[in-house]
Amino acid sequence: MDFRSLAIALFSILLGATGQFLFRVGMLHYGRVSVENIWQQLFKIIFTPAIFSGFVCFGVSSILWLVVISKWELSYAYPMVALGYVLAIFYGTFFLHESANVYKLFGSALILIGITILGVLGKTT
Repeated sequence: MDFRSLAIALFSILLGATGQFLFRVGMLHYGRVSVENIWQQLFKIIFTPAIFSGFVCFGVSSILWLVVISKWELSYAYPMVALGYVLAIFYGTFFLHESANVYKLFGSALILIGITILGVLGKTT
């Protein structure tokens, strides 16, 4: 495996999870929004600083992901995106003080095991 591509993939995934975290932080600051009134508030929501930063993270993440999938099979690369779920649990637990329970930990462990299996056995080229 090419270490540089792996580093780019991991950084892209980290940025994607960070974007989600920033979206949550921004919405905690902004407040609740319903589907019925989102269009009237969309401009204000997007330019909430944390949310705008989250979009920047997603944009850079997407560009980096293009580099990754130009080199790796999609069926090999895409399962790694599940690391974002594990990172989201980390962000939520340690920075937003959300609950961590045995189910979240067990699910995270299963994700890591699955990614490891795919990484070791799933690569064909």
